Amino acid sequence: MSGYIGTQPVPQATQTRDSFTATSGQTSFSCSGYTPNFLDVFLNGVKLSAADYTASNGSDVVLASGAATGDILEVVAFTTFTPASIPDGTPSIDDNGNATAMTIDSDERVLIGQTTASSNTVGTSLRPDGRNFYCADGNYSAHFNRKSSNGAIAHFAKDDTIVGSIGTVSNTVGIHGAGSGDDAVGLLFVESGTGQRIVPCQENFTSNNGIVNLGWSTNRFKDAYLSGGVYLGGTAAINKLDDVESGTFAPTCAVGYNYVSGRYNKIGDVVTVSLDFQVASNSNGAGFVLTNMPFTAVGDINFAVGYNTTAEPDLHFFWQGTTIYGYDKDANSRSYASYSNDIIRISCTGRVT
Repeated sequence: MSGYIGTQPVPQATQTRDSFTATSGQTSFSCSGYTPNFLDVFLNGVKLSAADYTASNGSDVVLASGAATGDILEVVAFTTFTPASIPDGTPSIDDNGNATAMTIDSDERVLIGQTTASSNTVGTSLRPDGRNFYCADGNYSAHFNRKSSNGAIAHFAKDDTIVGSIGTVSNTVGIHGAGSGDDAVGLLFVESGTGQRIVPCQENFTSNNGIVNLGWSTNRFKDAYLSGGVYLGGTAAINKLDDVESGTFAPTCAVGYNYVSGRYNKIGDVVTVSLDFQVASNSNGAGFVLTNMPFTAVGDINFAVGYNTTAEPDLHFFWQGTTIYGYDKDANSRSYASYSNDIIRISCTGRVT
């Protein structure tokens, strides 16, 4: 009988098939081998139930009722197996390429491109404790892509509560770390025709204004290195502070000093100067001047006299350009000789360039 009732069995690599032509009343058929309970028996194409035969010794199939002459008996045995591509003790997946594509080690770590879990070996290591490691050589190790809309690309959470994110808006990258809405604390890295800048941003990575502090009274940054200026209290040109400096100086005196010590503190275009000196002994009748001041005065800047050896009240100095002039109460020039061996301490504050 050539047909089958039901689906005809399709030979598989895990099957063995034996076919017999029965004689009158034949009940026993010797097979090439089987595992008990892992076989199907067909008589003239009809699958027999387990009650219709006995198959227990791994080699013989015995029918409960004898077959007729010419009946066709087929035995399909299913064999158990261990794939050769999965060695004992090293479960893995073989992609039939030239190397093992993925390995699951004894600690249940999934390794791609690695044979031993490592954060410093090229490949991917997925750990059962939730940690993932990615390593690339000479290239980026992860690529995240958000299509169509602006917003978060990656979320960061504590106990499943989102505490921050990295995202994008208008092709710029933003980092959002805390808060929500307008009160969110974040930074947006902007490159545009108006200049590159880092600006504070909200939860949805749009910029905000006048909300976020940089540092705190008890949490200060150390030093700031700027090539430009700082706008304080406003954004107009008059709010820009672009120069803060302090130093020492010694203006030139034609007759020399016994000693001289000058200091200045400059903020923007305003400078405070203090000068302590003793003019060398001399009889020079020329008008007293000190030259080569560190800055150029805007207009005339008058000095306050803090001390002079003779306690003379008629002692006055003003700064014009880069020169200090000495004069009396009537605005007449005083000579070097009039200051001979005199200790003088003067100071002033004024605008300079």
